[in-house]
Amino acid sequence: MTKVAPRQHYGRDKLPRGWAFPVGHDEVAGALISAGVTLGSLSFSAGTLRADDLYIVRVHWPSDAKAKYFHSPGFESDPLMLAIQAVPSSLRLPIGKALRDTWPEQAMEWARNAPQQGNAWTASDHHWNLIYRPDTGFIVDAG
Repeated sequence: MTKVAPRQHYGRDKLPRGWAFPVGHDEVAGALISAGVTLGSLSFSAGTLRADDLYIVRVHWPSDAKAKYFHSPGFESDPLMLAIQAVPSSLRLPIGKALRDTWPEQAMEWARNAPQQGNAWTASDHHWNLIYRPDTGFIVDAG
């Protein structure tokens, strides 16, 4: 079993029959530890429970993450959030394989670099999303 993931908060939604998470906590924790990424929040989300645009991995830097030079009360030192979204059970194996084989490096690199972008960048909203569409496959939406 992997060490506890470097995160402040953790959540996991209960899923209805026919839905599953494509990867588990230990796999995500291992990727975070290997990449040297610390999160404010790690969640496994039910998402929309629709089989069209599945936002499989969402890495988010929220705009309310205050610029570090203010160090205001309530400043969260690790505002970075990562969510893994549920997929239809029939897609769990192929999407899970793609997450293990192809996508973790890009997501972890984005997450590792996010806190070091400077105050102007970190004071605004940014994301890295891996989306699966049944008709076109995987796409990355980053901004």
